[in-house]
Amino acid sequence: MQTSVYGDRAEIVRGNIHWYYDSLTPRAAVFVVAVEARIAEVLEEMASQVEEYAEFHAPWEDRTGAARDGLTAEYVDLGAAKHGIVLYHTVEYGIWLGIRWNGQYAIIIPTIEHMGPVIMAELESLFSILD
Repeated sequence: MQTSVYGDRAEIVRGNIHWYYDSLTPRAAVFVVAVEARIAEVLEEMASQVEEYAEFHAPWEDRTGAARDGLTAEYVDLGAAKHGIVLYHTVEYGIWLGIRWNGQYAIIIPTIEHMGPVIMAELESLFSILD
């Protein structure tokens, strides 16, 4: 005879009752939630670093400062255990800085190329404790 209620299980073996408690299943569910929350925290922190990098390394000379100040990086939760960082211009002419003059004044792609490996290393260090 077996009964199961929220991970508890009782078995009658040779007239003796043996009680078992499954502590792994509930903790595994909590672990997934904790990992997702930690990934979100790391990417929130990294988004600000991405934005700082882009603003500091933007290769153009400022006239008004609007383009540099308008560089924005944000963490986005894409649902279904997917996360991301979005880097964009808030000035309408920002696109032209990236494509005109063969990308001489581009900052979005160079920032992604530089910060992508930094972000991945940060996430790898987060999971290194699981090895």
